[in-house]
Amino acid sequence: MTKTYSVLRWMFTACFALVLVLITMQNGWILALITTSVVAWLCSKTEDKLSRFTLWLFIGGFVLRVGILLILHPPLESDFLTLYRAAESLLTGDKSFADTAYFTLWAYQSVFVAWEALWLTLWHDPMCLRLVNAVLSAGIVCLLYRLLHGKVSEGAARTSCVLLTLFPFMLTLHTVLTNQIISLFFFVLGLWILVCTDCNKLKFWRYPLAGLIIQCGNLMRPEGMIILVVVLAWAVFKVLEDKNRWKKILCGVLALLVIYFAVGAASGAVVRMTRLNENGLVNGNPLWKFVTGLNPDTNGGYSADDWALIGPTLDEDHHITPETEQIEKELILSRLANSKGLLRLAILKIDRIWNGDALHWAMRHTQNGSQVRAQLYDTAREFDRGLFGLVALLAFSGLLLRGRKKSLDVDAYLFYFVPFALSCALLLIEVQPRYVYLAQPFLFMCAAFGLDYIEEWKKGRLK
Repeated sequence: MTKTYSVLRWMFTACFALVLVLITMQNGWILALITTSVVAWLCSKTEDKLSRFTLWLFIGGFVLRVGILLILHPPLESDFLTLYRAAESLLTGDKSFADTAYFTLWAYQSVFVAWEALWLTLWHDPMCLRLVNAVLSAGIVCLLYRLLHGKVSEGAARTSCVLLTLFPFMLTLHTVLTNQIISLFFFVLGLWILVCTDCNKLKFWRYPLAGLIIQCGNLMRPEGMIILVVVLAWAVFKVLEDKNRWKKILCGVLALLVIYFAVGAASGAVVRMTRLNENGLVNGNPLWKFVTGLNPDTNGGYSADDWALIGPTLDEDHHITPETEQIEKELILSRLANSKGLLRLAILKIDRIWNGDALHWAMRHTQNGSQVRAQLYDTAREFDRGLFGLVALLAFSGLLLRGRKKSLDVDAYLFYFVPFALSCALLLIEVQPRYVYLAQPFLFMCAAFGLDYIEEWKKGRLK
C-alpha cells in the first residue's frame, strides 16, 4: 500500500505541475516572471564562470536566430519587397528603380538598397540577408552587454542580456528584411565606441569615430537625430558631473557632430555621382510623416485616405509641388488645432507603439487556420508583452531606487535616454509597433539596474 501511495502521489504531483504549466503558458506575466527568475538564478550561479561570456552570448544568440529562420519564413511584402526588388535590379546594373515615386520621395533608402545588393552578390537569396541580420542582431546584444559591463553586478548584466536574447520581438525580427537591424547595430556600435571602457585607448579619437559610425546607422535608417539628441543629453550630464572636463567633452562632441554631418553630406554626393539616385539621400516629402503621425483616424499610423489626397498632386517626375505642400500644411495645422484630440492621440500612439503587436511582420504568415499555430502565436505575444512589462518595471525601479541613492553612473543614463527620446519623437510622426526596435534593447539594459538593486537588497547591502 505504501508503494502504491508513493506512486500515486508522484503521479498527482506530475499532473498538477502539467496543469500549472498550461495555466502559465496562457499568462504572459507569469511566464515572464518564471523566465526572469530562472535566468537570474542561472546567471547568479555562473557569475564567476564563463569568462568569455560575450562570445558565448553571441554564439547562443546566433544559434537561436538560425533556429528561428528554420521555423519562420515570412513572405516579402510592403516596403521590404520594394527594397529587395530594387536591390535585385541594382545587381544587374539597372537603376531605373530610382525613378519611381517611392525612391524619388524617399531617396535615403538608396544606401540600404546598395547594402542588400552587396550581400546578394555572395548569395542571391533572401536567406543571405536574413543570416546577416541574425549576425548583427546577436552582435547588438553583445555590444549592449559590453556597454553595461561594470555598471551593475555581473549577474544583473548577464540576466538582462539573456532576457533580451529570449525576447520574442528581438528574436524574430531578423526574419524580416528591415533596415532597422543594421541601423541599430551601427548606432549601438557608435555608442560603445563613445562611452565603453573597452575603447578608452582611443582617447579623443573615440568622438570622431563614433560620429562616423552613428552616421553609418543613419544612412541605413534616418533615425540618427534621435541618437544625436541622446549624445547631447549625455554630454550635458557628463559636464554637470565633472565641470573640469567641459572643454574636452565640448570639443569631442563638436568633432562628433562635424564628422557625422560631413559624412552624411559626402554620402549624398556619392549617391548622386554614381547615379544610384539623382536626389541623393534627401527626404523628398518631409511633411508626410507628420501628416500621418497626427491623423486621429489611424492613431498616427499610415493613412490611405491622406495619400489619396496627396498622391495626385505630385508632378510627372514624382516630386512634390506647391499644391502638395499646401495640402499637407493644412492637414497638419488643422490637426494641431485640436488640443483635446492631440492629448487623446498621444495616449493612443504611446499605447500603439509600446503595446502593439510587434510580432506581426515575422509571425502573421503562420496563421493559416491551424489551431496549434494560432495558440503558439498567442503564447508568443503574451510572453512578449509580459516580459516587456516586467522589464519596464525593473527599469523604472532601477532609475528610481538607484538614482535616489545617487549610485547611477552618468553613462547609465544613456540607456534611459534612448527610449525616452524615441517616445517623444514618435508623438509627432507616423508610428508602427515595430518602430520601438530602436529603443527596446536599451530598455532591457535599464532593467539591469533594477535587478542589481534587488540583488543588493537580497544580500543585505542596502540599509
